[in-house]
Amino acid sequence: MTRSATSPRSARPRDKNFGVRSRVFLASSFAVLLVVGCGGWAAQAKLSGAVIAHGTVAVRTQIKEVQHRDGGIVEDILVAPGAKVEAGAVVLRLDQTQTRAELGVLRSQLAELGGRKARLIAERDGLEAIVVDKEARGDGVSEAIVDGERRLFEENRATRDAQRKQLQAQIDQFEEEIRGLEAQQTSNSEERTLVAEDLDRLMPLVRKQMVEVSRTRTLERDIARLDGLAGELSANIARARGQISESQLKLIELDQQVRTDAQRELRDVEGRISELHERAVAAADKLARMDVRAPIGGTVNEVRVHTIGGVIAAGETVMTIVPKGEDLVVEARLSPVDIDQVEPGQTAKLRFSAFNQRTTPEITGTVEVVTAAASVDEATRQAFYLATVRIPRHSEISQKSIVPGMPVDVFLQTKERTALSYLIKPFTDQMQRALREE
Repeated sequence: MTRSATSPRSARPRDKNFGVRSRVFLASSFAVLLVVGCGGWAAQAKLSGAVIAHGTVAVRTQIKEVQHRDGGIVEDILVAPGAKVEAGAVVLRLDQTQTRAELGVLRSQLAELGGRKARLIAERDGLEAIVVDKEARGDGVSEAIVDGERRLFEENRATRDAQRKQLQAQIDQFEEEIRGLEAQQTSNSEERTLVAEDLDRLMPLVRKQMVEVSRTRTLERDIARLDGLAGELSANIARARGQISESQLKLIELDQQVRTDAQRELRDVEGRISELHERAVAAADKLARMDVRAPIGGTVNEVRVHTIGGVIAAGETVMTIVPKGEDLVVEARLSPVDIDQVEPGQTAKLRFSAFNQRTTPEITGTVEVVTAAASVDEATRQAFYLATVRIPRHSEISQKSIVPGMPVDVFLQTKERTALSYLIKPFTDQMQRALREE
């Protein structure tokens, strides 16, 4: 039997080849395991994506604007940004000089017309004195005005009394004239009777031609004259009675004319008073608005008026107020390409860049509203959607001084996807575009 012997030189290359193959095998196995492991992890591991947006802190019900309807000249500015105000507190005062003067003129005119109204009522109703009611007193009718109207009332009444006495004197004169005419009428009638009797006695003698006819002719002429005088007297009496009736009518018309004129002027005065009342109420309301008041309680956010004596226009916003106790939200601007990944109820991470990031943690909010249509920024002309994110009341950052306008970085968590889908998405998108090219 022959024993084969191996030399040391032939054994070394064999060991060396075995070592290389082992290392290659191990490396290949590790690479395969790494690829398989990473691929399995990429295919199975779920990663959460996020849409990043920038926003600002805002008030849920919007910051309230303080405006003035009429405008005017600034007299005093009573608050500064950051001041706490209650609802109804005066925050700015406008110059009242012109408005107060207008109201004073209106009240003076009302007082004057109130006194005139009292006088006209007394003249219309035939009263002996002027009576000033509570309404007229409320219009500021002073004793000086009442005294002036009282003097005018008494002067008018004295004038009417003089006219009435004059008419009555005319009536008395005509009545006296009638009495004289009636006396003449009686005397004339008696004289005619005597002449007629004389004529009757002479007529038989004339027929017997014992008396000349000329004597009867004379008596007949006397009778005719007396009859004519009787007619004239009757006419004069009728004329005098007519003048009495005319004077009596003038007396009646005098009183009626006074009442008619007083009533006509009273209607004009009452219409004028009504108009001035409305204007006075408007002027008083305008004067009250010279003190610009806070519509709600809260914190003054911005004061846009800084100059005493400056002019503000009608409807101009003079300052803004953050309502007290109102919830704060974040208004985030979303790019149109991300809008399909954001919806109400979605979770959002909020990072307040104004605070120290080492001491201020992120807080979790919830998307409440996403606008249905895009808006355009006037400055950049970029389109965006607006998302409203609710800030939790009892978050760790609630103790911080969060104010409207503060910048916020918003991370909107999207649906979970595998790492593999993130890796291959650029390639699949590129392939879809490439396959659609002509």
